[in-house]
Amino acid sequence: MIGSLTEPAMIHKFDVGQSVVPASPLRPSRNTYVVVKQLPLTSYEPQYWIQGERSGVDCVVCESQIEAADDHQPRLWLAALGVAETRVQPLGSS
Repeated sequence: MIGSLTEPAMIHKFDVGQSVVPASPLRPSRNTYVVVKQLPLTSYEPQYWIQGERSGVDCVVCESQIEAADDHQPRLWLAALGVAETRVQPLGSS
């Protein structure tokens, strides 16, 4: 008997209601989007229906095209100021 070949199940990285931003922005000031719906797994990577928080514009994107807004904000502000990203060590660590 030959076992069935199944592809590993894809898991969505972002939750409905989560704020996201484009992963590759053309400029530092970007619109923030909200995940409206996780789409069924029909392609090689998870997809989402997102909607602009200010503009109301909605679109479908692949997971690789977006990042969590919370994770990206510090880098966004530093980039807008022209400051290179640096890692800060907590007090008391050497």
